[in-house]
Amino acid sequence: MLVSSLFVGGAVFAQSSQVALPSAGLTPESSFYFLDRLGENLRQFFTFNPEAKAKLQIEFAGERIAEIKIIVEKKGVNAKGLAIAESLLRANVAYAAEIVSEEKTSGKDVSTLAKTLNDEFDARDKLLEQTFKDAKAQLKAQRKEIKTNLLTEARRAGDTAQIAVLEAQLNDIDGQIDALGQKKDQLENSLQNEQEKIEDEMSENDQKEEEFEQKEEQEVEEAAETAEAEEADEPEEVDEPEEDVEQPEVEERDNKKDNSQNSSSSNQGDQNTTKAEDNE
Repeated sequence: MLVSSLFVGGAVFAQSSQVALPSAGLTPESSFYFLDRLGENLRQFFTFNPEAKAKLQIEFAGERIAEIKIIVEKKGVNAKGLAIAESLLRANVAYAAEIVSEEKTSGKDVSTLAKTLNDEFDARDKLLEQTFKDAKAQLKAQRKEIKTNLLTEARRAGDTAQIAVLEAQLNDIDGQIDALGQKKDQLENSLQNEQEKIEDEMSENDQKEEEFEQKEEQEVEEAAETAEAEEADEPEEVDEPEEDVEQPEVEERDNKKDNSQNSSSSNQGDQNTTKAEDNE
């Protein structure tokens, strides 16, 4: 299987309108990950055409994003293998940019290649962004479950030990959400720095189109962040303790009793007044 895959890199790379994540296979968390890396290095070594080698980095970048997704979902944002996958992803984009630069230096027109690479990396950038978004949504769902159900139940029962455990879990989840956002921003910024080197080699018209698309995407992202911030400001629903239905009935009986006593006292007072007047 490994040998048969060595020469795939020389095949024509077709740009697809819809990109899906490939199977992650082995991840950096596995002790056998070096086999996966060995296979990629051999494919790259036996791909002699520079353009094909640059496009091979797109495929590798997709695999890195799939690995990041698996690691974040299963091990969390602090997993050791996550940093390895992120570093390799940056290396894939950087190597593609390096090939474009070398081809231009040799006197070749690289505008078409740069456009293809940029479009494909853009598509995978969206997959990376969705990966972090899904991971954040999963953490927020866990937090909501703890706050609205488990913690409320523990407080009703007066279980102080369980309350402490759940509050610690909430703090840990909040920390993971913050760390996830920082990881996302750092990785996207570093990838963008490398990808800009590719964008600079596109034609002037393609660069203008890219700038317009980036502006639109930024506006959409800012709107989504604003909506998310507003949602975060809204208080989360918490189950209210059940009201004691018997309490109002008891209060009503007490009120009737008090009114009856007051009425009796008033009548007695009137009778005493009448007797006093008769005696006079």
